[in-house]
Amino acid sequence: MNAQEAILKIKALFEDNAAPVEEVQAEETKVEETKVEMAEYSLMDGTKVEISALEVGGSVTIEGQPAPAGDHELMDGTEITLDENGKIIAIETKVMEVSPEAEVEAKDDKKMEEMAEQFNASIAELVEAKRVSDEKVLELEKKVKQGFAQVAELIEALSNTPSADPIQKPNSFNSFINTSDIKGQRLEKYRQAILNIKN
Repeated sequence: MNAQEAILKIKALFEDNAAPVEEVQAEETKVEETKVEMAEYSLMDGTKVEISALEVGGSVTIEGQPAPAGDHELMDGTEITLDENGKIIAIETKVMEVSPEAEVEAKDDKKMEEMAEQFNASIAELVEAKRVSDEKVLELEKKVKQGFAQVAELIEALSNTPSADPIQKPNSFNSFINTSDIKGQRLEKYRQAILNIKN
C-alpha cells in the first residue's frame, strides 16, 4: 500500500463515520429543545428560586417544586405574583429611591464628564496649534530653500562676471634685462665722457 492509497482509505473511513455523528447531533439538539432553561434569582429573605422567564407565564420553582402562590419580592425589588402552579400572573417593578450616596455618585459622574469635555477641548486646541505651527515651519522651510537658491544664483553670476580692472601683469624677465642694458649703456657713456675729459 502506497501513501496515496492510505490517505484515500483514511478519508473514506471519516466519510463513513460522518453520517452517524450528524444523526446523533440532531437527536441531541431535539432533546435540548425540550429543556427549559431556568435562571436563578434570590428572594428578599435569601431563598433561591429558579425562574424560566421573568414575565407573565414564566414558571417559578424552589428546589424543583413549584413555588407557593402569592406575592414574592426579588432582591432587585421586583415583585412577582404566582398562582397555585407556580406560574407568574403579575410582575411589578419598583422604582428604587435615589439614595444620597447615589446622588453623590451622579454628581461625581457629572464632574468627570465636565472634566473629560474640558480635556477633549484642550486636546483639540493643542492639535489646532500644532497644525498652525507645522504650517509656519513648512513656510519657513520654503523661504529658506528659496533664499539658498537665490544665493547660489548670485554666486554663480558673480563668478561669471569679469572684473572691471584687469590685473597688471608683472614685468617679464626680458623687460628687466632690457632696462639693465639701458642703464649699463648710460653708465658706459658717462665713463667714456669722463675719460675723454681727462685726456
